[in-house]
Amino acid sequence: MEDLLKKVSEYQLFNFLLTGTLLAFLISKTTPVNLLYDNILVAVFIYYFIGLVLSRVGSLVIEPLFKTLRIVKYASYKEYLKASEKDSKIDILSQENNIYRTLIGTFLVYGFVYAFCELWPNLLESTWLPIVVAGVGLVLFSLSYRKQTKYITTRVNRHN
Repeated sequence: MEDLLKKVSEYQLFNFLLTGTLLAFLISKTTPVNLLYDNILVAVFIYYFIGLVLSRVGSLVIEPLFKTLRIVKYASYKEYLKASEKDSKIDILSQENNIYRTLIGTFLVYGFVYAFCELWPNLLESTWLPIVVAGVGLVLFSLSYRKQTKYITTRVNRHN
C-alpha cells in the first residue's frame, strides 16, 4: 500500500480524491444515493475513481465548452511545452488550472445527478441504469485515451 501511495502524485490525490470525495458527500447528503463507505480502503479507491471520472468530464466537456464560449483561450501545446522548459511554474499553474476545471466538472455532474434524482426518482431502480453508466464510461474513457495518446505522440515527435 505504501508503494502505491508513492506512485500517486500529490496532484492526483488532490485532483481526484478531493473531488471524488466532495461529489460522493454532496450526493449522499442531498439525494437517495448513498456513496459514503465505512471501509476506508474501499472508500479511497471509489472516491479516487469518481474523481478520475470527474477529471475526464472536465477535460472532455468543460475544456471544449469553455474554449467554444471563449471563456478561456489556450496556448498551443507546442508553445506550452517550450515555455514549460523555461519556466517551471507553468506546470504548477497548469495543475492548479486543471483542479479548477475538475471542480467545475464536479458541480456539473452533481447538478445532473441531483436533477435526475428529483425528476426521475425511480431511475435508481431501472434495469437500464448500469448499461447507461457503462456506455457513458466507455465513451468518456475512449475519448480520454485518444486525447492522451495525442499528447504523448506530440511529445515523442518533438524529441525526434
